[in-house]
Parts: sequence; C-alpha cells; structure tokens
Amino acid sequence: MLLEVPGRWGRDIFDGEALGEDLSRRLKEHIADCGSRMLFIRRPGREGQRLDRHRFYLCDTRPDRQSIRAGRVDGPEELLGLDLSPDGHVAGTREVAAPVPLVCTHAKRDQCCAVRGRPVAAGLESLLGGRLAALDPDAAVWECSHTGGHRFAPVLLLPGTGYTYGPAEVAHAAGIVEAALDGRVVTENLRGRSTWPPAGQVAEVAVRNSGVEAGPGDLVVTIDPDSPRVAVVRHTDGRAWRVEAGTRPLPPRSQSCRKPPGEASAWVVESFTQL
Repeated sequence: MLLEVPGRWGRDIFDGEALGEDLSRRLKEHIADCGSRMLFIRRPGREGQRLDRHRFYLCDTRPDRQSIRAGRVDGPEELLGLDLSPDGHVAGTREVAAPVPLVCTHAKRDQCCAVRGRPVAAGLESLLGGRLAALDPDAAVWECSHTGGHRFAPVLLLPGTGYTYGPAEVAHAAGIVEAALDGRVVTENLRGRSTWPPAGQVAEVAVRNSGVEAGPGDLVVTIDPDSPRVAVVRHTDGRAWRVEAGTRPLPPRSQSCRKPPGEASAWVVESFTQL
C-alpha cells in the first residue's frame, strides 16, 4: 500500500523520523500482520511538503485482481484499525480508473534516487499530471520511498500492475505511462513485475521480449515447486512457455551512490521453450 507522508523520510520509512518511533513501530507491525508492504509517497515539488488529509492507496498487482483503491485518513494512526490485507475491504475507498505512477526519490536511502528521480517526477507531472487528474481525481504522479534497484535509477513503478522500470528518464517514463493508459506494457528497461519472485519476473520479461503481444493481465507466472528458478508463463490465449533463469557475475560496480564498487550479479535466461 501507499501512504502520503509529506516532508522528509528517514533511511527506513519506519525508523521514526517521519511518523515518530511509537507510531512507526505499530504501523510496521500492522502492515506485516496484514501481509502487505508499504511505501511512503508525496507529491512532486512544494505540493509534496503539505497536505490536508493523508491520501492512501491499496494496490493489488495480481493479474486477475489488479486494482488501485484510494482513500483518505486524518492521520496515519487511523490505518491501524483497517484491514490492509490483500483481500481485505476498507470502507470509503474507491477504485482509481487511471495509472498512479511512482518515481523513487528516497534521498536518505540513496542519493542517486533523489538526484535522478526528482526531475523525472517533476517532468511527468508537467507532461501528464493534468491528463491523469482529468481521468480520475485520485490519479496523480507521486514521488515514493525506496523500491529497490538503486543502480537503475531513476526508477519508475506502476503500482496497479507492479511493473518496475529503470532507468526511466522523463520521455521514456511518459511513454510507459501513456502505454499503461492504453492497456499496453512497454518492454524497454522493464525490470520485472513485483507480483512474482525474481525467477518469475525474468520469465515474464523474457516472454514479452520474444515479441508476444500481451496486456498487463494476460500473462500468469507459476514457479516450479521443485525448482525455484524454473517458471511457466501462461497466456490467456492458451499459449505457454517454460523459462529457466539463472544468475551470472558482473564486473564490480556500485549498487548505490554511497557504496564503493563491490560484487554484483544479474539474472539471466538460461533456457526458453514454448510448450
């Protein structure tokens, strides 16, 4: 889920800097008990430093249930009484009918995300903010807290589907969002879908990169229970592919702006077979 928290965030969003130690601890426990994950969000520029009520979004990336529901609370403590589980129902929320693009700008987690991400968030807001708002009052461009993949900054996330892209400069990011508005999935710099474990993400991207036409909800990934690096990707039209993933070492590189070069690896496709 996403929670609007203006101003500065600590290195860990639950370290107490943004919400205080007690509320942060209780909220972290509640989110974990619900089997969910939370990101902080704020609007780009000065708008992200103030708010009236906290907006929140409940995001489900499962292909057969993908959705974003928006709601508002007077304070984050109100979330402690809500069922934030993937199958929970929160009264007063409404489904959002347009994308809610996120750009990681979490400076205390990694300066690269802030330096490279903030211009992308501002650029997306300038190019598409008005169009998104016209489609749905809760559709907007947001800056967000750490999503992973520092070395791919600037990172763009589409929470309704879980697709993550990086690097995604302004023009590319705008194209990704425009494609999402049309029900299409851009494959350039697509890092994967958070719905699946790493091998599943590699498998889906491999199928899309093979030229298969598929919308956001058309591909379902199943991991082989006996081999966690083998996935079967099934299309709603009946086609299927078996993909085996692996990792390979990379030359030493920095994983973030604050870290010296170190050991690195990348996921790769070991085999690709249409069933």
